Amino acid sequence: MAPMKLLKIYIAPLILFSSQLFAESFDVQGSDLLMGIGSTDIARAGASTASTNDLYAIFYNPAGLSEIQTAQLALSAQADARLGYVNFFGMAYAFAVEPLSLKIAVAFAYIPRLYVKTSGAFIEDDFESIFLRYTLPDLSPNFDGDIDSKTDDYRFAIAFTPLYNPSWSLGVSVGYVNCATTFAGVTLEDPSNFTYMSTVAKATAFGIGAKYYINEDIKVGASLKNIDAKLAVETQIIDDNGERVKNYDVDFPYDFSVGIDYKYDEDIKLAADYQEVQGNYGDFDIDFKMLRFGTTLSSNVLDYHFGAIAPLRLYSSKVENLELPYPIVPTAGLGWHNDSIDVSAAFYIHPIMSLHLGKPSPSLDLSIKYDF
Repeated sequence: MAPMKLLKIYIAPLILFSSQLFAESFDVQGSDLLMGIGSTDIARAGASTASTNDLYAIFYNPAGLSEIQTAQLALSAQADARLGYVNFFGMAYAFAVEPLSLKIAVAFAYIPRLYVKTSGAFIEDDFESIFLRYTLPDLSPNFDGDIDSKTDDYRFAIAFTPLYNPSWSLGVSVGYVNCATTFAGVTLEDPSNFTYMSTVAKATAFGIGAKYYINEDIKVGASLKNIDAKLAVETQIIDDNGERVKNYDVDFPYDFSVGIDYKYDEDIKLAADYQEVQGNYGDFDIDFKMLRFGTTLSSNVLDYHFGAIAPLRLYSSKVENLELPYPIVPTAGLGWHNDSIDVSAAFYIHPIMSLHLGKPSPSLDLSIKYDF
């Protein structure tokens, strides 16, 4: 065996583990990371299944789009983002159909679902390795290298409600999901074999939602996402063994939420959601259950938002113990509005980055919404 080959075999494992002491980076962001989108909704901990009534309903419950008055634009950004500032852009238009006695709203949105960029060495029991194997099913549990991944969602939705005296609304959405990922590095299983892996994955995901207006002060809602969604994956691998291509499908777990919105008085609104994410993802099972609580205190043109996410169950067949280091994820925010413009900010503890850092990782989202 050539001396250089022997050197690679014996030195590579040392590099793999010693590099954990330095040059390790891990950044993630996107709507798939428990917090949701839109500063007002994030500040209310995503308790939005029944309360959502603007463009962000295309994410939480498409039935809520029916409450848009005429037309709306919305833009959101993560202020401390490193991988891309925009985390939502959308537009919607509502109109009456007199012959059917219906009000209809249509909307389109661009939603970055998951952006990942890592560099360094991670081993099987590291949180980072566990998380990355959720997003990249082909990834080895023990690796040293660079990962760059982006998953975007281009979503269209339509909602209906009675034109006169509405007591209900229905909505459906369809999203085109596009994912591109690259990995360049080595694995513990074959440390002398430098591997370049490029993955492209696409899916079409459907969603449905409904709201029922019990009275002027109480609304209930339900939403089901990822209906019949399969991710079609194509992976190209280049290493010492040559070039090869793998094609396979990955199931999406369904995402179900039910919620209630209660207007206590003109200045206080309360909301609560129960969310369940369950099913198969690749070759493992997921069962996540969460409670979300939110409140808004209004004072003239200012709104003060508060919330908390309480995980009830975080189970996966990939790892025996998946727990956050704290029982709840608190959220808070501030909004200013007039008749046509709404500007809001949300402050929260980023759960995934907190698990990576081993301490609370604060984050800030900003949103602007324009009605015309």
